[in-house]
Amino acid sequence: MASQSQGIQQLLAAEKKAAERVADARKNKTKKLKQAKEEAAAEIEQYKNECEAKFREKQKKSTRKR
Repeated sequence: MASQSQGIQQLLAAEKKAAERVADARKNKTKKLKQAKEEAAAEIEQYKNECEAKFREKQKKSTRKR
């Protein structure tokens, strides 16, 4: 009977450890997703600024030709 109780305790401890690992993995996943979104937003902003600068440059050149 004691070994059965000990086995149950081991199972409960293993379940708790597994649940903690799953929770940590979810936190890491969420953190990485947030970081990826922030990096993507920064890249988009940079690209947008580059495109706007090119557009303004072309606009200046076309107004000079007139």
